[in-house]
Amino acid sequence: MGFGECAAHIILFIAVVIVASSLSVMMATTVQKISVGMEQQGNRVQKLLTTDFEIINDPTNIPTKTTVSTAYVFYVKNTGTNSFPFTNRSITVLIDGNVIPSANITTSPSLLNPGQTGEVDVVTTLTAGYHTIKIVLYNGVSSSLVFRI
Repeated sequence: MGFGECAAHIILFIAVVIVASSLSVMMATTVQKISVGMEQQGNRVQKLLTTDFEIINDPTNIPTKTTVSTAYVFYVKNTGTNSFPFTNRSITVLIDGNVIPSANITTSPSLLNPGQTGEVDVVTTLTAGYHTIKIVLYNGVSSSLVFRI
């Protein structure tokens, strides 16, 4: 009788140790996944916070270019610490809340480095008066300018 009770205690002890080990491994794995996720999210937030730009035109004197049609020229300066892609596919241009099709936008250069100024040529028809341009980068960072034609 004594051996059977001792064997039962040993079996229960081993079962409890196995369950506790399994739980600790699961908890360690979960903590590691959370840690990796937080690091990745932190990197994304850091990149977002260090990406910034300004539209630096004189709001009362917007230059134009005429090739096939008239394009308004806006100058964008990278005031952040990260480079960002600067193409008609990586930015969205809105004038007075209307999205300008990417086919009507020309940019240069294709990558805007910190401190560098780029050019956005927008082909659109604007009436005389005040307008608002908003340029939004691929990551959601935006800048606006109220200007007069």
